[in-house]
Amino acid sequence: MSATLSITETQIFTSLRSALLTFGLAPADPSTSLSIIRGQVNRVPEPAGPDFVVMWPISDDRLSMNIETMLDSNVTGSIAGNVLAVTAVGNGSLSIGAALWPFGASAPIATILKQLTGLVGGVGTYQLTTTPNAASAILYCGTRAMEEDTEVTIQCDVHGPASHDNARLIETQWRSQWGVDACAASGGIIVPLYSTDPRQMPFENAEAQFEERWSIDLCMQVNPVVTVPQQFATSAEVTAESVQALAA
Repeated sequence: MSATLSITETQIFTSLRSALLTFGLAPADPSTSLSIIRGQVNRVPEPAGPDFVVMWPISDDRLSMNIETMLDSNVTGSIAGNVLAVTAVGNGSLSIGAALWPFGASAPIATILKQLTGLVGGVGTYQLTTTPNAASAILYCGTRAMEEDTEVTIQCDVHGPASHDNARLIETQWRSQWGVDACAASGGIIVPLYSTDPRQMPFENAEAQFEERWSIDLCMQVNPVVTVPQQFATSAEVTAESVQALAA
């Protein structure tokens, strides 16, 4: 049984960078370019141009309790090699990370890695983790989705002669509907909440020289979902018990 995460840290940085690229940041020298890169990467030099932005992960704070959704799904399909061929969907839909349970099995026989062809979550072919060849039959693939609403904070260090102006561009637009729309157009996985005011933090380089740097913390909401396999009962047997017999 496996778990899948809907939003990764890499996706968050990619979405933020894409939004920042629409904020009109520009180098002081028009003949140079402005780079936006991720921090905490070893053996990587600073960008060639004097103006650039470095994104650093700071915190990941829970905003609420889990929001859980369970989906009872079953499909009709056969398995050859590590490929599941689905010919009909009885209930629900298939999702990446779902475990496949034949009727009466005590454990799943495989987990879905990715969809290869067909309608999303429906009829088509899927790549599995193992190769349990099986004739066409009903396979159960229920899931439990756990959403955790979080506040993610990323520190943006804005370097270079134009760092103050670029930091002001970031802070002002991040706190506006423009920033919300920019993030929505950059994948829709981050939503601006608020930011700190820009603060001046000189940077000492390898030559012991000070470079201009302004720093600002961008706080955003991200709602990742962890999906795990979930079994469901096809029927229930109810029997009556005597209370006196149980107490004896």
